[in-house]
Amino acid sequence: MQEFKQRCLVLSASSYRIPDTKTGEISEMLMVYYLPTDKLTPEDDAVARGSGEINLGMQPSKVKLPYEMKNKVKFAPAIYDLTLKMVTRQLKTQIQPVDIEYVSNVELSPVYAE
Repeated sequence: MQEFKQRCLVLSASSYRIPDTKTGEISEMLMVYYLPTDKLTPEDDAVARGSGEINLGMQPSKVKLPYEMKNKVKFAPAIYDLTLKMVTRQLKTQIQPVDIEYVSNVELSPVYAE
């Protein structure tokens, strides 16, 4: 299947080694929370649509990467290229993360409302 890259702002990354309580088998993963950099503008129009509910800010996405990639995540928050590929399983097409590459640091500055 075809691979593609998505530039993203990685907010956090955590590696886990969790034993299964029934089998004792160790599950390993790297969990990465990120925002795609092609849409870094907050959603703020839910109230105006008349629903009565709010939908403000940006919802991060999360992906599970192989545990061995934990050393590739050097800083967070930072900009990374996430390599994804389309895979088909049981007649369903899914996006599967396969790699992550550091691009650059970012500096986040608070902006206070007056």
